[in-house]
Amino acid sequence: MSLSQNINLQEENDLKKITELIIRNYKLFITFIIVALGLAYIVNRFSIPVYEISSSVLIKEDTKQSGSGDAADYLNSSLLRINQNFQNELWVLKSSPAIEQTIENLDLSVSYYRKKGFQYLDAYKNAPFHIVFQRNHVQPINVRFQISFVDKEHFELRAESGKTSFYNFENNEIAFEKDSWSFLKNGKYGELIETSDLSFIVEYDSTKKVFDKEVAWYGFKFTDIPSLVTMYKKEFQFNIVDKLSTVVEISLKNESLNKGIDLVNELMHVSSMQNLDRKNHLASFTIDYIEKQLSEISDSLKQTENNLQSFRSSNQLLNITEQANSISTQYTDLQNQLATLAARKKYYDYVSGYLSKNDFSDMIVPASIGIPDPLLNSLMSELIAAQAQRSNLIKNNQEKNPLVPKLNIQIENIKKTISENISAAGRTTSISIDEMNKRIRKTENDISRLPATQRQLGNIERKYRLNDAIYNYMTEKHAEAKITKASNLPDYIIIEPAKMVGFGSVSPKKRMNYLIAFILGLALPSGYLMIRSVLNNKIETQDDIERLTDLPVLGKILHNKYKTTNVMFEFPKSNLAESYRALRTNLDFYVRGGQKKVIMVTSSMEGEGKSFIALNIAMSYAQLGRKTILLDFDMRKPKIYFNEQAEAKEGLSSYLINSANLEDIIIKSPHDNLDYILSGVLPPNPTELMALDKTEKLITQLKNDYDYIVMDTTPLAQVTDAYLLINHAEVKVMVARYNYTIKKVFSLVMKDLKQKNIDHICIVLNDNRYNRDQYGYGYGYNKTEKRKREKSIRKENAILQAVTRSKKR
Repeated sequence: MSLSQNINLQEENDLKKITELIIRNYKLFITFIIVALGLAYIVNRFSIPVYEISSSVLIKEDTKQSGSGDAADYLNSSLLRINQNFQNELWVLKSSPAIEQTIENLDLSVSYYRKKGFQYLDAYKNAPFHIVFQRNHVQPINVRFQISFVDKEHFELRAESGKTSFYNFENNEIAFEKDSWSFLKNGKYGELIETSDLSFIVEYDSTKKVFDKEVAWYGFKFTDIPSLVTMYKKEFQFNIVDKLSTVVEISLKNESLNKGIDLVNELMHVSSMQNLDRKNHLASFTIDYIEKQLSEISDSLKQTENNLQSFRSSNQLLNITEQANSISTQYTDLQNQLATLAARKKYYDYVSGYLSKNDFSDMIVPASIGIPDPLLNSLMSELIAAQAQRSNLIKNNQEKNPLVPKLNIQIENIKKTISENISAAGRTTSISIDEMNKRIRKTENDISRLPATQRQLGNIERKYRLNDAIYNYMTEKHAEAKITKASNLPDYIIIEPAKMVGFGSVSPKKRMNYLIAFILGLALPSGYLMIRSVLNNKIETQDDIERLTDLPVLGKILHNKYKTTNVMFEFPKSNLAESYRALRTNLDFYVRGGQKKVIMVTSSMEGEGKSFIALNIAMSYAQLGRKTILLDFDMRKPKIYFNEQAEAKEGLSSYLINSANLEDIIIKSPHDNLDYILSGVLPPNPTELMALDKTEKLITQLKNDYDYIVMDTTPLAQVTDAYLLINHAEVKVMVARYNYTIKKVFSLVMKDLKQKNIDHICIVLNDNRYNRDQYGYGYGYNKTEKRKREKSIRKENAILQAVTRSKKR
């Protein structure tokens, strides 16, 4: 046979063994499958359905380069978003502040539910009542209140809990705790229910259905905001749809479909508004700054305008000479330039003082007030962006994030660079201011040569024009800032609003649960049987015997389900009796020769059924018309073979010690062709008795009188009595019992017999549980016929026993 054929044969045998294992234990598999499917049904029946809600949002990325824009660029949508990327916005989207604001907007601190069977179902927007509670008063959190509707005006409220915490929603802190707490109250809708532990109003909602046949009762409970934030932060899922896009899919699984949809939609709305607020922050701050400056300049402009009109009226001046106008214009320009330099120097001083703070979100960049300094614009924008990113990490409890120390270092480096640039720019501006003052003093000397009236008028006009120019400039910047703020749009574009995924709940997955249950129903017993097979040290199949010895298995006796040991007589047409007939046939073929045969029945250990086997082997030969005798050579434990068996005073022990003759110890059985000899009185030395020559004389004499001699002996592994009888028997029947005989003990006995060169040994597997393994066949009675036959046999036995008792009398 080739190697491939051997492998195929081995695989076929392995598959056959697995198949046989399943068939032999089919009841176990069926039980496990039924139990697993039953558990799956319970899970499917009583699990609360969970729905998956999904939406998608587009986050616009910043495409502008820092430091390259004008004032409008720093007041529009790029403001506070320099060097900001998609990942930062995604982090803000799933931050705790956004989720907390979502929860507060939806008022989820009070959850409503309905009791249906053993389930507590979410009654979001479906409860026929509403709770209005005082936020500055403590409320018991995580306690289910049960509400019973008495009528349309009254209700009964009850609650009971173990350790209970009482939470103040205004301060966001637990005020106190109690080890146990209970509450019972009859109330009226709209009236305040207040104790030291709670304070709220139950409002009746007439638009909702109060009573439902399937709903046992309604209830509600308070939950603190931090716990809700933690819970929903875990439940929200944010997935990037594609690496090349900035589209985020927001998903959530919730027991209430409506609540899930509202949560996702509200989170997108809150995040969008927060994004817009951040973009409008500096624009609003700049507008406030300009308006404050305009208010101050407006007063100065009004004063100078009044002074100019009064001076002209009092002096009746309509115009001055061309020379005066030229000098005046030149002087005004110099004053304007000086004002610009002074404003710039003032701004540099403002920035220098602001760098000592830790919050730069309100800092005004140079471009927003018209200072053309691209480098400073870039540095300050980077500083604001880095500080905002660090603030977001700290707000989300990410102080230990490795990015925080890096941002701290980056902020300090930027601050140092800005400080150096501000210092250099301040010195340059101071030099320019000094130069401008020299030019102004020179112009003032030229003006001093003009007539006094003209000089006074020029001074007044110069002040008026300066204030008017500054006012117009500020007005223009104010208009630009307002237009930019009004045109700002959030960076979040909702592509798909929240909706349910699929056509129903995603949990429980009924088909999947049944499939898993079915697989477990097969896997668990398979694993159990495999482990038991590996750990089991007892013989279970013929294969186990064949692995331990090469001696033949001549028969497999079925499990005895009858309440009798003499099955060959009482149930002759049963499958069990048929297994004995098959064994009898195999024994005849095993040792060919004359009809005079001595069969010794033994086992490796006690309790394997050798006496049961010996009796029915003897009965099978007797029913065949062969004269048979059964010898009980187990002198240590006397046997009772028949129900009507009388207590024997004499037996083999009496014969072997010459206190009785052979004909005195032979007993006629209730059956034809079958006699038996009992062991007799328990002797003190059974082994020595069996070793006497009289044992051989007994066997020789019985051979002359009987066709078959069946010897019921002691276990080989426990005592040596049976070894003294082995040479007197033509056939040695070794009994092994299903799931009882220990493999190691059986193997040691088989090796011992092999070492002693004992021949004509065969094995019988007793108590076999698998009818399909049997040799032979039953007569095929159906259940009704079988019951009738068993009843008839019992009647015949009763009559026979009565006749026997009458003869003895």
